[in-house]
Amino acid sequence: MINATNDDAWKPLPRLDKDCFGCGSENHSGLQMTFETNGSQVRSRLTVSSRFRGWSKLVHGGVISTILDETMSWAAIILTKRFILTKKMTIEFQRPIYVESALCGIGSIKEKTGRKAIVTGELFDDQGRLCATAEGAFVLFTKDQFAKLDILQAEYLETMAADMDGTK
Repeated sequence: MINATNDDAWKPLPRLDKDCFGCGSENHSGLQMTFETNGSQVRSRLTVSSRFRGWSKLVHGGVISTILDETMSWAAIILTKRFILTKKMTIEFQRPIYVESALCGIGSIKEKTGRKAIVTGELFDDQGRLCATAEGAFVLFTKDQFAKLDILQAEYLETMAADMDGTK
């Protein structure tokens, strides 16, 4: 559930990967999601273009899944201050989500133990109705552990680490 209606409590987060399908500012084929945090949750407000439609005028289920995964991933990164990879996620679609309508995704940490975080995601429509929920298991990595996976260039890894710590 959305924790705060006071928009002043939400602070914008830096965009960490310009080419990401979910949040990349320069990926013109993607969703271009932006994120904010109030310190205990992460949210994204977006409108899904009709080019991401599935059947008729509904947002494709895979796109809804991506929105929830991206929202939970950002919650895991920002709220644990660790690098992450999604290990598993489950989604429950509760009501139709229409293209070109305003949506709000909320991500929260449910549980954190060692190198694992359980994160929840909720997606609301423009009338505040809960449309889809998700729960994901995320593996948490330190910067050095993540570097060994050879996913990011060293320079980019340092930039992300600084952004996550708020030192940049």
